[in-house]
Amino acid sequence: MTSVFLSHSSKDKAFTRKLAERLRELGVKVWIDEAEINIGDSLQSKIAQAIEETDYVAAVISHNSVQSSWVQRELQMAMSIELEDRAVRVLPILIEPCELPAFLRDKLYADFSDPSDFDAPFARLLRALHIDRSLTEIATPPTSALAETRSEPPNGSLAPDLSGFVDIAISGVDKARTYNPDPAKVLFNVYFNLSTYPPSEWVEIFDAERRFPRHTMWRKAWIDGDAVVVYCVPEEVKKYHLRDIQQDVTSANSKYREFLQRQDQRKAREAAKEIQQRNNLNAALDDLDI
Repeated sequence: MTSVFLSHSSKDKAFTRKLAERLRELGVKVWIDEAEINIGDSLQSKIAQAIEETDYVAAVISHNSVQSSWVQRELQMAMSIELEDRAVRVLPILIEPCELPAFLRDKLYADFSDPSDFDAPFARLLRALHIDRSLTEIATPPTSALAETRSEPPNGSLAPDLSGFVDIAISGVDKARTYNPDPAKVLFNVYFNLSTYPPSEWVEIFDAERRFPRHTMWRKAWIDGDAVVVYCVPEEVKKYHLRDIQQDVTSANSKYREFLQRQDQRKAREAAKEIQQRNNLNAALDDLDI
């Protein structure tokens, strides 16, 4: 059984969980920290052991991960093992345009930066893992997997059904969850509640909307379950950031609908092709003189 260690930033959890589930469906043993590390475990020793024992380290590359000291440490451990074994172990997976760490720049990467295209780079990743599966053999993930988010919905509630998507909206600010992660700074993680848990593809589109600053007061923002989190000075929210994230949520809704439309069109083309193939088969066999 092929084994893969997924090195990633916790802020990229939605993509990483989806990738892990798709790999597991094909029989790959996946090591992901949230599933493998228990309370009381030594993080460094547990991760070092996992990197040593797995066949590959898949590095999920984003602006978040290239700034993560933990990810950098994991990749440096994996690269040292790769150099000792003289075998390919570290596989870069790019989920948004950004500069790769210097020690990965000579490697070909799987480009997952287009939120509407998962299967094509996934197929290339499978070839790098020496898993001989064509795209037609890759199982389509269930709706529950497509609707996965960075935090699990409470009480078993489900994300919106993909066939009946309702626009997501900001429903208010969550003062109870808002906190200051670094008392030495005046920046807070300000939580804005969303009207529902967004599907993972919607989250990826939202992240893409936030990728490039649009003004000098631009701040980091990301999705955490059913909330948008903005890392900012609270006094800036009314003047700058609420308007920004409202625009980004609206844009994510629009682009996600386009994504669903393309998915429906693809399925319709595949169904029409299957019907045509069946008709051709029937015509060829009906013409036999037996």
